[in-house]
Amino acid sequence: MIMAVSSFGYIIVTYVIKPGDTLYSIAKKHDLHVSTILDFNEIEDPRNLKIGDTILFPQPDGLLYEVKEGETLTYIAKLFFAPVEDIVKANNIKNSDVIIPGQKLFIPMDSINKYGYEPMERIFRWPVYGVISSNYGWRTHPITGKLAFHTGLDIAAPMGAPIFAAATGYVVFAGLKGGYGYMVEIQHDNGMITRYAHMSHISVYVGQRVFMGSLLGRVGATGLATGPHVHFEVRDNEYRTVDPLSTLPAKDLMYVIRGYQDGNTDAGGK
Repeated sequence: MIMAVSSFGYIIVTYVIKPGDTLYSIAKKHDLHVSTILDFNEIEDPRNLKIGDTILFPQPDGLLYEVKEGETLTYIAKLFFAPVEDIVKANNIKNSDVIIPGQKLFIPMDSINKYGYEPMERIFRWPVYGVISSNYGWRTHPITGKLAFHTGLDIAAPMGAPIFAAATGYVVFAGLKGGYGYMVEIQHDNGMITRYAHMSHISVYVGQRVFMGSLLGRVGATGLATGPHVHFEVRDNEYRTVDPLSTLPAKDLMYVIRGYQDGNTDAGGK
């Protein structure tokens, strides 16, 4: 195991796969989520690691994000449903520092989803912080130009933004699926199914148990897509599509700052 030294609040470890290693054994030994390892690497068969191959992962657990043009720390914090101050501390950012496009920021796993709203009256949480770009229902397809029924909700977000599980369940599909591009499908404990399409990277594998807020992958524009977004699709127990908005909290509850000391909860904006 080779450790790359970092001047920030984390290091990137280069690890050589040994006989008997599994994703779970490596994750447990290094206090990581399995999805973190999959997010940092292109692993051909997550169930059968190749001895001698090298993988990368952070210490402590966390994710990286590449800054895009015009983005601020406040905006990036919302993408990860995290407090700004945690990102500032983890990256040794001073008050006079300016983040620049191409810069990679480390977001500690303990901070991710700290401000994610867990639904109380709806079935699912928002899978990504973004703006609705296309609703469920009939529309003119943006690529074919033909009238077609849109079976999900499109949520526009930056390339590489994290996508989280809307609820607990098992991954039943993870891979390429026609116009969906790279897609993850989850069978939830209540029998419903959610799909997350057009990903740039998948960070789970079929059969994996995921929980509400677990990392599934990254926003992309694979398949039939005009730009980076998540096609979020919900199907009922009989595999019929339903309007995702009927299963999600209000849009202004995507990112919620909780007042832990006084018990107050404030919406953090759309």
